[in-house]
Amino acid sequence: MDPDRPCCPVCAHPLAAGFCPDCPPVAPAYDRIVAAFGYQGLGRDLIQAYKIDCRLSLADVLADVLAGAVRRAGSIRADLPHWVVPVPARRQALGRRGFSPPAEIARLLAPRLGLPYRLTAVRRLRDGRKQAALGRADRLQAQMGLYACDRPETRQGPGLFKGWSRPAMDLAGARIAVVDDVLTTGATMHAVAVALKAAGAARVEGWVLARAVHRLGGLGP
Repeated sequence: MDPDRPCCPVCAHPLAAGFCPDCPPVAPAYDRIVAAFGYQGLGRDLIQAYKIDCRLSLADVLADVLAGAVRRAGSIRADLPHWVVPVPARRQALGRRGFSPPAEIARLLAPRLGLPYRLTAVRRLRDGRKQAALGRADRLQAQMGLYACDRPETRQGPGLFKGWSRPAMDLAGARIAVVDDVLTTGATMHAVAVALKAAGAARVEGWVLARAVHRLGGLGP
């Protein structure tokens, strides 16, 4: 993102005439977004090479860039997150790529910031609709209810092991940093934050590689 251009303190979109053109009328469930760069130019090329061309070797570079953005934003000085967690990948995309772009970034990012990482804090209940061709309202609707967090007292083993609780995070009062690759409308991050806060999380920040900058009246490029 352009460090000289004022951005929304919540969703990280550049301000227009002092106002955020992208925040919905109802405040999102997440508390803040930290973005490393804009989803345009070289930033877009890097994300597409990483996600679409499956150049996993770029993960280290991207994790370094995001770690720098998080440090500059002050997220590891005040209200230090208890956990770094990724947005769960769609099963179809995971099978196609062989890896989860958000999970790989989160795994590399956490030790750079001296924070613990948890892959299974949030689980995806179903794949849901692909978002690329959806508008804002449809994206928000499509993402809601896709994610859940297991509570320690309710996560049970199958069959003969029903009395045994598998490890799950106690999120009561927790501060969580959720990692994703691109934030477009914020629908996914909002839905993940809803699930985390329903499970007791006190604060949810979104840490993303790229923030899409929208044209007025549309989703932009």
